[in-house]
Amino acid sequence: MKDAFDLVLVKRGTKEVVFRADYANTTQVEWKADRVFAKKKGANAIAFDAARTSEMTVETEIIDFRLMALLAGKEAKRGADSVFKTEKFTLTNDRQIKLENVPEAGSVSVFRLNKDGITHDQAIPQQVNGEATSVPVMVENVSVSAKDTTAAITWGASANADSYVVYRDNVQIGQPTQTSFNDSDLTPEKTYKYKVVAVNKNGASAPSAEVVVTTATAGTQQAGEAVKATSEAIEAAKKVAEVVNANGLNFTLKENGLIQLSEAAVAGADYVVYYTTQLDGLTSFSIDANTFAENYEIYAESYVVERETGDRHFIQVHYPNVKPQGNFNFNQNSKEPTSLSIKFDLLPDENDHMANYKIVED
Repeated sequence: MKDAFDLVLVKRGTKEVVFRADYANTTQVEWKADRVFAKKKGANAIAFDAARTSEMTVETEIIDFRLMALLAGKEAKRGADSVFKTEKFTLTNDRQIKLENVPEAGSVSVFRLNKDGITHDQAIPQQVNGEATSVPVMVENVSVSAKDTTAAITWGASANADSYVVYRDNVQIGQPTQTSFNDSDLTPEKTYKYKVVAVNKNGASAPSAEVVVTTATAGTQQAGEAVKATSEAIEAAKKVAEVVNANGLNFTLKENGLIQLSEAAVAGADYVVYYTTQLDGLTSFSIDANTFAENYEIYAESYVVERETGDRHFIQVHYPNVKPQGNFNFNQNSKEPTSLSIKFDLLPDENDHMANYKIVED
């Protein structure tokens, strides 16, 4: 017999073909059993065999992702899915970049490449202008009125915000969609710091100016005078927002994957854009922590050659109960083809059969 087996996997008990692989480079079946001996005067005299096990190893350099999905206990699905994309551009005088695909909201990152054409430094910020494709502008006019154990926080609406994240002492305490929030379970006569961040599908704004307020003495039910941020805190927040807004170098995301860089961007320089997009016609599957392959049957097919005549005869081995092992190796390097090494445990069926060999001689 020469050549590796061609393999046909079927669902157990149904004969429904799941997969055929006729490209394996090697198929190796190893049989093992436990053996103990009864001894006569210290020498082995009678052998007792039990607990036969078997394992099939398949090596291939032709990768069908349906097979990998099967090993993961999943079905390969065909359809649309999110894909991470990388695109490089040499910036033209109009300072526009047209992506191949429409990016998903909030997924675009733009960098100027270094001279090596590979590495890059800090990301170019997206211009914050309150438009539909921009992150929201910074929240302003945050006001806090405190009682002994509660505080009411209000603020001005931020253009194009979907919700607001409220922070107390740099810890998120709520995310309302309206422009107010009530905090509770506070300690009387304690100082707290509040700030608000506007959020939409594109990302988050710079934090608002921080408001520092002290709760009233225990038992106070009348809210004190509303407290707002100091002028120093407002100026500090605006400076942070200016960095985020990047009044010099920035980009604006237009419709249909068009990116407009500001005049500070260097025409003729190389830039790279990272983003995610929805693409159709994809084959995809996932490998999950607690999902594993089912049991199958395998029909392994090859040919044997008679020594005397050279005649070829078809041989088929039926393994009635096999289970792919959870361990498999997917090997990639720059010098050799990618290879996949998988193993199947060959188990006994209901009749205690593990393999049935059939040779067609006529």
